Amino acid sequence: MAIAIERPRVVARRAKRYRVQRGVAHVLTYLGLAAALVFFLGPFFWIVTTSLKGNEDFFAFPPVWIPPDPSLTHYVGLFTRSSGARYFTNSLVISSLSMIAALVVSLPTAYAIARWRFGGGLLSVFLLVLRMLPAIALIIPIYIMYKMLGLTNSYLGLVAVYTVVYIPFAVWLLVGFLRDFPVEIEEAAMIDGCSRLRALVQVVVPIIAPGMAVVALFAFIATWNEFLFAVVLTGIETKTMMVLVTSFTSGGTDMFYGEASASVVLGVLPAFAVAFMLQRYLVKGLALGGTKG
Repeated sequence: MAIAIERPRVVARRAKRYRVQRGVAHVLTYLGLAAALVFFLGPFFWIVTTSLKGNEDFFAFPPVWIPPDPSLTHYVGLFTRSSGARYFTNSLVISSLSMIAALVVSLPTAYAIARWRFGGGLLSVFLLVLRMLPAIALIIPIYIMYKMLGLTNSYLGLVAVYTVVYIPFAVWLLVGFLRDFPVEIEEAAMIDGCSRLRALVQVVVPIIAPGMAVVALFAFIATWNEFLFAVVLTGIETKTMMVLVTSFTSGGTDMFYGEASASVVLGVLPAFAVAFMLQRYLVKGLALGGTKG
């Protein structure tokens, strides 16, 4: 009788201990996430507030974390004195065109590898090896070739090199999505009268659209953040936002500290905006690429 009474008490104590441990684990997890957010987002918060400060607040002590009178003066100066509009437009045009070109070229390539095992396993390995090549190893021969062809300081030259550099990674991602796509659906479409190309465009592409959104996002961010090709292969008419950002660190920035901060903010926001617009597809695409069958 005593054992029968004691057993529910033991179970209750264990359940209470488990709830306490789970609550402590949740608290520690949220504290860790909060610390990580402060660590990673703290510098960006400081840059954003600095871009809104007046010149007298840059080196104030104690530091001015939030400006009492935020102003967009430095953003206006960035677009008027530092040609920020041209750099921003160049980055936006080149990144968008490179993203579209990478999707157009990598989709049929990935489809051929996924459906017909084109190139066998050697081609997939070769694509990964190409992706591992450092850009610094390619910049000299590409620059010499571009000078001979007259492609320096042009949108076409940058879009072409970014597309070629990103295609191996895009193909590698899309092959995984296409191999996970049920081939029976595609065969059913062809039985109903679709050609293979029409089945790819009207059946396969809409279903793997989340996966293509992942590829598009990575292509845009990689192109937007690229610096080496942009600084070597461009002239004053085609330089990108990353070149402008780094130009403020090449000399004294006391006079243009606010504009330097504003250029960093403008250099980061488009990638955030694209990721925000594609976040619904991004989660689905990552899940699609991680499943088999």
